[in-house]
Amino acid sequence: MPIQPIFSPDQSALRQYLSQWPKTLKSLDQFLLSLRLGDYNNPFSSEASGNVRHPRSPAFRPVDSGDLQGDGDGSDHDNDDAGDAAFSSLPRTAPRINRNTLTLKALELIRTVIGTTRWSSGAELLIILEGLGREFHSSYGKDPCLANIVRRVMNLVRGECDNVLSDNPPVGHPGNLTVNTTNLPNLTSNNAMSPPSQPSRTPSMTSLMFAQSAAMAAASQLPDTDLMSQHAARFRSDSLANSDESTPSSPPPSSSTPNPSNVSGVAAKVPPQYFEYRSDFRQLVMEAIQEVMDDLSDSSKSINDQSHLHIHSAQTILTYSSSKTILSFLKNAHTKYKRRFNVIVAEGAPHFGGWGMAKALEKAGIDATVINDSAIAAIMPRVDTLLLPAHAVLANGGVIGPSGSHLCALATHENRVPVVVVTSIGFKLCPSYPHYGQDTYQDLQSPSVLLPPDPEAYWLDGSKVDLVSPVHDYIGPELVSLFVTNIGGYQPSYVYRLLVELYCPDDPVIFEE
Repeated sequence: MPIQPIFSPDQSALRQYLSQWPKTLKSLDQFLLSLRLGDYNNPFSSEASGNVRHPRSPAFRPVDSGDLQGDGDGSDHDNDDAGDAAFSSLPRTAPRINRNTLTLKALELIRTVIGTTRWSSGAELLIILEGLGREFHSSYGKDPCLANIVRRVMNLVRGECDNVLSDNPPVGHPGNLTVNTTNLPNLTSNNAMSPPSQPSRTPSMTSLMFAQSAAMAAASQLPDTDLMSQHAARFRSDSLANSDESTPSSPPPSSSTPNPSNVSGVAAKVPPQYFEYRSDFRQLVMEAIQEVMDDLSDSSKSINDQSHLHIHSAQTILTYSSSKTILSFLKNAHTKYKRRFNVIVAEGAPHFGGWGMAKALEKAGIDATVINDSAIAAIMPRVDTLLLPAHAVLANGGVIGPSGSHLCALATHENRVPVVVVTSIGFKLCPSYPHYGQDTYQDLQSPSVLLPPDPEAYWLDGSKVDLVSPVHDYIGPELVSLFVTNIGGYQPSYVYRLLVELYCPDDPVIFEE
C-alpha cells in the first residue's frame, strides 16, 4: 500500500498521516498525555503537602538546600524561579515544569517523527512540523518553550533547503550568466589600453574596471543571434548539470508528493524548490537537530563561564526568589574564579523561595542575607547589581520573569543599578511582542497560598474577597541593562538580530488552528 502524503498541518490531518506509523503516533500521544498529567514537573513538587504556613511560623521547616543545587544543565524550575518548592510545608498550587528536560524530550520526539515517517521534501516536512506545533499548543499552549523549539527546527529545515538552492541556483539565476568574450579584442593588453611607449605592468583596479566596462560595451555590439545562441547553450549545459546533481539515486518514497497548489500552512508560501526530493536531506536535518540538543545540554556551562565578567569581589548582588541558573552562576564565580561577594535575596512571597536560595548559597560558602519583598527599595543603595532569571525573552527585548521581579527592576532603575538577566535563549527567545502588557504569557495559580491559616475567621460575615496570584511579571527592555546568554552578552536592542538567526519570520508566532 503506497504511503499517503500530508497536505495540511491540521491536527486531524497530522494524526491521519501518522496513523501509517502506529508506533510514532503512540509516542506522540504518550508525550502529550505526560505533558497534561504533569510528568515533567519538578521531582519534589509532590513532597509539598499540608497547610500553608509563613516561613517565620514555628511549623515552617525548609527542605535541604540540595534541592536547589541541580546539575548545572540549565534545567530551571519552570520560569527559572526555582525555589518555589524549596519548602516541604508549602503546597504546589501551580506545578512547575522542568523546561530544559521538556524541550529535550520534545526534540527527541521530533527527531523520532522525522526519522520514521516517509516524507519526500522539505515542504512536506514543514507541514509535519507545523502540525506538531499545533499539537503542542493544544496541550500546553501557555508555555512558549515548545513552540520556540518547533520554530527553531522549522528554521533549520528552511536553512538546509536554502543551502541546496545556493549550491544549485535555478536556471536563469544571475550566477549562471556569463559573457562570452572569445571574439573580443584583448582590452587589457598594451595596444588596447595604453600607449605602446609605456612599459608593461600589472593593471590597476581602475584599469581593470574600465576594461570590464569596455568588454561589456563591445559585447553589446555583437549580433543578437550570436548572443542568444551562446546564452541558450550556456543555459542548456547548466540545466543538464543541475539535473544530474539533484536526481536522487532512488525514486521518492511517496507516489504522490505535495506541490505548491495543493498544500496549506507555511508550505504554501515556500519556493517551488522546497518540494524537490533529495536523498541526503533527512540526514542533514537529523544532524542539525542533534546540534540543537547539544547546545541545550551545554547552555548552563556556557553561561557559567561568563560569571567572572559580571561578578567581582566585594560586590553586593541582589536577586529575587530563587533560580537554578542564578545559583549556578553565583557558585561558579565563587568557586572557580574565587570571587568574594555578598548576596541579598528577596524572599519571593507568597512561596518564599528566597529562603531556600539563601540556604543553598550559605552551603556553597557565599554570604547571603534574606529580606522581605517590601524592603527591596530600602536596601537598594547598598546593591551593585541585580541578577534576574527569565521565563521568556520577547522580541522587543522585554523579559517575562517571576512574579515580583518587576518590582526589583523598577527599584534598581530609579537607583541607577544595572539589571542583568541570566538566561539561556535556546528555547526562551520568543518572536512575539508584549501586546497584552503584564498579561503576556501570564498564568494564574491557586490563591490558596494567599489565605491565612484560619480563613474562615476572616469571612464569617459572608463578605466576598477576590484573591489573585499571578505567576509572571513583564519587565520592559528599558529596565534591562544586559542579557547574559549561552552565546554571549547582549543588550536588549540586539534581540532582534538573535531572532533572525534562530527563527524565520514566515513561520507562525502562535501555532493555532
